[in-house]
Amino acid sequence: MFVNISNDGWYGDSGAYAQHLNQTRMRAIENNRWLLSATDTGVTASIDPWGRIAAQIPRKQRAVLVAPYALTSVTTFYTGHGDWFAFACAIISIGALVARFASRTKADASS
Repeated sequence: MFVNISNDGWYGDSGAYAQHLNQTRMRAIENNRWLLSATDTGVTASIDPWGRIAAQIPRKQRAVLVAPYALTSVTTFYTGHGDWFAFACAIISIGALVARFASRTKADASS
């Protein structure tokens, strides 16, 4: 289980609190863990390992949330390996672009 304590007060009345909640939901999915999110002016919620909100308190409402959660010991691919896949994709993409422009330059020079 993860616990996320956040000061969402600096967002003001913008929609950033909703984006923060969605990012928190993604952390629960990435790690296949229940996530309890406590905020001061944002949405306080209990999020299951599939990113579904199991219980919540709306923003700017002072209350206590009795939230469901469970402990798990599952390790996801992302938890075990982190961002190496994203870095590998970026390196391969950069290499492909460099190769493409290098071959274009050689073709233009031989014409």
